[in-house]
Amino acid sequence: MKKKIIITGGLGFIGTSLINRLLPNYSIIILDNSKKKEKKLKNVKIIKCDLTNSKSLNKINLKNIHCLVHLAGQSSGPKSFHIPEEDLRLNLLSTINVVNFSKLKKINKIVFSSTFTVYGDTDKARINEKEKCAPKSFYGLSKLASENYLIKLSEKYKIKWNILRFFNVYGPGQDLSRKDQGIVSIFLDLIRNKTNIKVNGSLKRFRDLIYIDDVVDALILTIKDNNNNNQIYNVGTGKKTTIKKLLQIISKVYNKENLIKIKVSKSTPGDMLGCYADLTKIKKDLKFTPKVNLFKGLNRFKNWAEENFYKNN
Repeated sequence: MKKKIIITGGLGFIGTSLINRLLPNYSIIILDNSKKKEKKLKNVKIIKCDLTNSKSLNKINLKNIHCLVHLAGQSSGPKSFHIPEEDLRLNLLSTINVVNFSKLKKINKIVFSSTFTVYGDTDKARINEKEKCAPKSFYGLSKLASENYLIKLSEKYKIKWNILRFFNVYGPGQDLSRKDQGIVSIFLDLIRNKTNIKVNGSLKRFRDLIYIDDVVDALILTIKDNNNNNQIYNVGTGKKTTIKKLLQIISKVYNKENLIKIKVSKSTPGDMLGCYADLTKIKKDLKFTPKVNLFKGLNRFKNWAEENFYKNN
């Protein structure tokens, strides 16, 4: 019998990519409140539910679950400044409810998707998991609080957990119409459609940009692993890319190197100068190594966008 895995937010960007890779080896149950029209998949059960409503969540009848992967939540740093209460509800309250739900349904392992923004600006550019966290956005604050509640509640209920702190994820499946998250998708869309580009914040800012397939690799390694429970892991490439360099590479991908004009504007609230992942721990424990370099990843993203996103929008 196939092992059952619950994925919250399974209809989202990372969730759909993860599910495509987990099938056909697992039976998948998606808990999601999205209004997206989903296509029917074999061995996938979709339950529409609001994770912030514990009463309705706990009424869901599920048993013999191998693992719960918690991907659902509010995922925009800039947006969190306009909706702090909503951000707290969608991130922290949903996480508390998911852990309580796991106890009720006797789920023994939770994999939680967190974010590099929990670190904030630090003296070090290369960040390991022991670095002190000082988030600059409400989003980062709510995710850090979610981590802490997850750890304490799981300890109380004797549930195994892992936290993956994703750096900047990009690639096929990402919504290029959203301008409040996804630094790569935002610039890809701008450079495709315009020659005059406004950048909010310094071109010297830098990020660790990781392709979606590598993120899914890290998730699957964590789901399968039985020897490194109750650990926090960075999930990135371990490489630093400045905004200036990112714009140059995307311009090259679209053959617009000499056409793009950049205007620098003031930075968005809560934005960080930058950091990139120290991958020592996840490489040692889970044997994780990112495989897709930035130029290859951006080309794949561009090709997918032209074939799938722009044809339909």
